[in-house]
Amino acid sequence: MYSPAAFVETDRDRLLDLVERHSFGCLMAADDHGGIEIAHLPFVLDRDAGPSGRLRAHVARANPIWRLATGGRPVIAVFSGPHGYVSPRWYEQPTRQVPTWNYAVVHAHGRAASPMSQEELIRLLDDLAGIHERGAAEPWSSSALDRELHESLLRGIVGLTIEIDRLEGKFKLSQNRSPADQARVARALAERGSPDDLDMARLMKARGEPR
Repeated sequence: MYSPAAFVETDRDRLLDLVERHSFGCLMAADDHGGIEIAHLPFVLDRDAGPSGRLRAHVARANPIWRLATGGRPVIAVFSGPHGYVSPRWYEQPTRQVPTWNYAVVHAHGRAASPMSQEELIRLLDDLAGIHERGAAEPWSSSALDRELHESLLRGIVGLTIEIDRLEGKFKLSQNRSPADQARVARALAERGSPDDLDMARLMKARGEPR
């Protein structure tokens, strides 16, 4: 990924925080003909598994990506965080600037293990539901399913475990601008106030704080 030095993010916790917060990612694996198979998936991050963490996900058994991913090929999972338009009006010298786009993204490079066992797959699905049902008055779980239906559905999917070998992060958050312009951009984002804007302003503030 092309990333000027000002935008490179290497802090493991910040990278994994983004993956956890924006866990619907894009899995990519190369085929034998120079093509790329792509799947858009909800992931579960096990951030304490190994030096860079581990990802778990599932795909339809009919999806060819799982055979590519478990064939020993390198795979990449891409997680896109907050993003948004930055207006020249926000800078101290707006007549000398052009519009740009701020964003944060993480690429997780790794390899997938053999397909999950049924027990591991059930655990993944329960973990995934548990994360996204958190806070519900009556959270859904797979135990509510008819047993025959549950077993039939399990036969139609494949679980993947990806050990992350390397994390690559690009947080383009106006770091190439003066401190005054950075403050103006953060303030304008907060005033515009979309969820992405507020998340970007939070990242800008966090990146300027000592770890």
